[in-house]
Amino acid sequence: MQEAKAAKTAAKADAKAQMKITDANATANEKSVAARSDAAADKRDAEYKVAKEKCDMYSGSAKDNCLNQAKAQFGK
Repeated sequence: MQEAKAAKTAAKADAKAQMKITDANATANEKSVAARSDAAADKRDAEYKVAKEKCDMYSGSAKDNCLNQAKAQFGK
């Protein structure tokens, strides 16, 4: 009887540990996805700023076209 109780307790402990590991991995994955998303947004913003700076060498409708193209390309 004691062996069965010990086995049951061990199984519960293993299951509890596995749940904690699974939850920790899920949280880590969510944080990784969020970090990658933030990094991608930062890169896109930086590239957009560069494109806007390049448009400054134009004037008039050429500049407007350049800016519109940059906005379309970078989703602004």
